[in-house]
Amino acid sequence: MCQYNKIVFSVLILLPCAISVSAQSNRVSRCFQYTWLGPRYNNESVFQNATCQDATRLASGVPCQRPLVVTYDGTWPDTEYIWAHHLLEASCILADNDVCATYTYYFNGFVENSTAMCTRAIDSDGEAVRSGCYTQTNGSYVTSVCFCRLIIKMYSVLTRGNAILTYTLSVLACLTFLCFLSTLTVDYRTAAQMNTVKVVVKNVPDYGASRERNDLGFLTFDLKTDLTQLFNWNVKQLFLYLTAEYITPNNELNQVVLWDKIILRGENALLDFKNMNTKYYFWDDGNGLKAHNNVTLTLSWNIIPNAGLLPNIQAIGQHSFKFPTEYTQTRV
Repeated sequence: MCQYNKIVFSVLILLPCAISVSAQSNRVSRCFQYTWLGPRYNNESVFQNATCQDATRLASGVPCQRPLVVTYDGTWPDTEYIWAHHLLEASCILADNDVCATYTYYFNGFVENSTAMCTRAIDSDGEAVRSGCYTQTNGSYVTSVCFCRLIIKMYSVLTRGNAILTYTLSVLACLTFLCFLSTLTVDYRTAAQMNTVKVVVKNVPDYGASRERNDLGFLTFDLKTDLTQLFNWNVKQLFLYLTAEYITPNNELNQVVLWDKIILRGENALLDFKNMNTKYYFWDDGNGLKAHNNVTLTLSWNIIPNAGLLPNIQAIGQHSFKFPTEYTQTRV
């Protein structure tokens, strides 16, 4: 019998099956290969000159592989430590048809020793075994063997790419959140001056909803405001809209968008419009515009940020006007 190398490890866990890895140096798949001498041996035991037969008291045919492994307190080896510090010494190259195996020997319910190795296995039908665990009992002796072929490619291009992508996304998410926090307390309100120049009302059929005759308002307006101060590094654009609000017997609150505009960062945000026409029809749900004496114009905008909330801001200042008491018959 030949002598075997020794390795002393601290203990954490033992995987249920040896792990197959691809080492960066030679790009080959490997399994753990060693024999743990069992709980009767620790770092104080004399085992330097022991052979597999002497140290493990194995019967004929029970596998034993170098190096012989002993833990400080006699508990299971820490395979993560072996992987990190003694992989080449305590591993074997996995051939195409080989599997990783862990062969564990028990007596009277307590482990005697365990061996990890590369091997080939067949079942009782002569079929190759690729994975699974098998147990054989012979009186007080129990043998447990687990097989697996788990290929973990260390430092592959895909693994590196996945790590870089994950890290990049994490950094971008943090920067985006900081971008949002940096402008969270900014006041986006500012003053706006509005005025109506011409206001008329007609009673015409509303073919978009029904054929009933409803009030349709026409107006031109002036608008002046400076929105330059609303732009900062987290504001991508502004969406402005002019709204008419009024109360009628049919509806407690009516809101009609008459005009809107998008202002991108870098564009002129100083607005000074004169005698502007509305972009959208001012329809009423009935005949509530004629002689209505309290219609309010308000300017609002949505802040479109690079990151964060989309606040809806109303300008400081508004304008109230009234519609004529008679329908106009002229073309507008």
